[in-house]
Amino acid sequence: MKNSTQYAKKMTTILRKLSPGKPRREPEREDPIGVLVYSFMLWESTSVKASSAWTKLQGELVDYNELRVCTPDELMVLSEDTSDEAHDRATRLRATMRDIYNREHGISLDSLKDMKRSEIRMYVESLDGIVPFAAARLLSCCFDIHGVPVDEQLKQLLVESDAIDPAAAVDEISGWLSRNIKSDDGVGAHRSFQAWVDQESRRLKQAAERRSISDVRERDERIKMRRNERTSAAKARRIDREEAAARRLAKAEASARRSEAREESAAIAAAKAVASKSSKAAAKKAAPKKKAAAKKKAAVKKKTAPKKKAAPKKKAAPKKKAAAKKKKAAVKKKPAAKKKATSKKKSSGKKRRK
Repeated sequence: MKNSTQYAKKMTTILRKLSPGKPRREPEREDPIGVLVYSFMLWESTSVKASSAWTKLQGELVDYNELRVCTPDELMVLSEDTSDEAHDRATRLRATMRDIYNREHGISLDSLKDMKRSEIRMYVESLDGIVPFAAARLLSCCFDIHGVPVDEQLKQLLVESDAIDPAAAVDEISGWLSRNIKSDDGVGAHRSFQAWVDQESRRLKQAAERRSISDVRERDERIKMRRNERTSAAKARRIDREEAAARRLAKAEASARRSEAREESAAIAAAKAVASKSSKAAAKKAAPKKKAAAKKKAAVKKKTAPKKKAAPKKKAAPKKKAAAKKKKAAVKKKPAAKKKATSKKKSSGKKRRK
């Protein structure tokens, strides 16, 4: 524990100022089951209320086994416990009694007398439903095992006196007090602390009520804040979904428009192709008709045109033919005459040289 030395000095000072209080009616230490029941009644309560509840249970019940078989509501009615911890106290006490019965085949703790201290501590602290306050009180009162019982009331008083770490748990505080208080002074310290609790119980209860009210308010505020956060988060998610849906719708519309435009262009192109094909086919069909029509026209023209008389063939004059033959013969004879002239020239040249 943090600042243990400082807290120990303050705790010792407080313990010196406390009185042991008046003795109350409670079971003897030779009756461990009675001490256990009384310790449960004293947990988160006062000595006056615990003594009253113990007396009423003794008058209503025959033995402790009848206490074991009672329901929590019946225990609350028999003890006339109307505190906030009444139902929890009765439920825990009944569970502890049942666990003892299952272990011992009866409501008795006589078997613990022959055990070692470590075994007794382990046995008691492991009982079903038992609280650290009741376990420590039973061990210290009946088996001389040192321990200081601590509940939330005593913790609150020590915290207010700045004698303990506020963050420490109840069982941790109990162990720390047991180490800082001598074993011979353990029972006396418990009685002094309980008298302090009895003295401040009304104020503690009022403070606890105020804390519970503030806790409830804080809890309501936290719940409200979480609800508002969830609402705002849900609203933000809804807006995001709407925006996403709008974007998807816009994309879908754009894609639809593009697909329509493509379909329109494809339809126009197909219509043009069909039109061109039909025009070509019509042109092909019209071409032979035109040729046939042209042929018919030509035939009609030939039929209607007057036939020309064939011109009589002219007969070649016999004189002209004879003259042409003479010319050809003269042409053939001229080269021979030229050859004779050249031969004469050669012979005359030879004679001169000689």
